[in-house]
Amino acid sequence: MSKDRRSDRASRGDILEILAWLHEQGKRRDAVVPEFDVEKTLRLVRAARDADARKFWADLTRTEREAFRAASRERTFPDGTALMHQGQSADEVMVILDGRTAVVVDDDGRERLIARRGPGDMIGESGRTPGNVRSATVVARGTVRALVMKTEDYAAFVSEHFSVPDVVKRHVKER
Repeated sequence: MSKDRRSDRASRGDILEILAWLHEQGKRRDAVVPEFDVEKTLRLVRAARDADARKFWADLTRTEREAFRAASRERTFPDGTALMHQGQSADEVMVILDGRTAVVVDDDGRERLIARRGPGDMIGESGRTPGNVRSATVVARGTVRALVMKTEDYAAFVSEHFSVPDVVKRHVKER
């Protein structure tokens, strides 16, 4: 991998991919790889990444979280399941409780990764107005547990909790 490609990947935040690549390169050079616990390193990198990120769910007040939970239903999505499909009607918003997702778009027949979302993130917020269509597909990467709310219920929720749209706007801007 050239230095330019590594720096390009690093700028996109693919540190986990770079660590895996470095580990593979080390295994190829020597039959014996120095003590290097890949799983431990990956857990630490993920924890550091998640600690730095401000999450939608954490920025809601306890009252707002309780109201969101009461107006939604909890669902579990197996690995590889599409939670939302590009081009389909946007009739739900979700908050990821556990697990990770990949946000992808169809780019002339090829799937292109545009984002990753995890615990505490809201997904589907750009299509929250009833009648809108999805601009991307969201796919579970491992088992995902999420709170799912109909867009009509979400409209009622934000009308009762007037600070929530500002929280959503802030998170969209930060992403």
